[in-house]
Amino acid sequence: MPFTTPEQFILLFVILVAGWLIGYASAPGTRKYKRQLRDEATRYAAYHDDAEGRLRIADQRVADLHRETEVLRHELAEADRTIAALRGSEPLPPRDLI
Repeated sequence: MPFTTPEQFILLFVILVAGWLIGYASAPGTRKYKRQLRDEATRYAAYHDDAEGRLRIADQRVADLHRETEVLRHELAEADRTIAALRGSEPLPPRDLI
């Protein structure tokens, strides 16, 4: 065993504590990393808000298009009935546009 006397253990402890203190003193400050983390969190929050806004607009556009499609289908069915009445024949079956 390399350490046999109490003086060697004390010296080992002193060297370990000195190394820890030197490492702590020479380590870069954490302010820079905290600032970078805060900036990244701010950028993410802005991106998230922007993405939610664009998604909300896209969902609204989809809903508008669905309403417009239903109106157009109704108008098409009405036009088919009018054409059939003018021809004097049976109306055509409903068309599937999509």
